[in-house]
Amino acid sequence: MHSTRRTHTYHVASRAPRLDARQQSRLSLALVMLMGLATISVMATTTNALSDHGPIISSTQPQ
Repeated sequence: MHSTRRTHTYHVASRAPRLDARQQSRLSLALVMLMGLATISVMATTTNALSDHGPIISSTQPQ
């Protein structure tokens, strides 16, 4: 015999807490600011790394 059992299938998003418009706006602003800070950090590191090196001497050229 086939026993009928109720299986509860919930979508994950239905149990997740909803954000109101103000919270979503603050989260988006924080994310944009964090991405901007990361971009500035990478640009500063790259500029610093490129400016620290002296003349590049290739090992294939006679000195």
